Amino acid sequence: MTRPSDLPDVEPGALLQLGGDDWSIGRDLTPGTSLDVVVARLRTDLAHLSDEWMWVQGHRPECAHPHVDQHPPCLELRVSLAALRRHAVAP
Repeated sequence: MTRPSDLPDVEPGALLQLGGDDWSIGRDLTPGTSLDVVVARLRTDLAHLSDEWMWVQGHRPECAHPHVDQHPPCLELRVSLAALRRHAVAP
């Protein structure tokens, strides 16, 4: 299973531009479509569940709320670790 040291460092506020194969599950989302997500947080508490996927909470870029960090995330979806690593902050 995924260890904390293996997790990509994707900062809150990062824009993930995901292709249809980069994510697999998300409520009210059409599978296989491209999707842009502004990261609110990675669900590191669930990282032990998979070596290939991580749950991400976030917002659509067009989220109209003036303080997106002060209201609950609009989206929660399962994103591949490979896609998150592509967007990770370089050490």
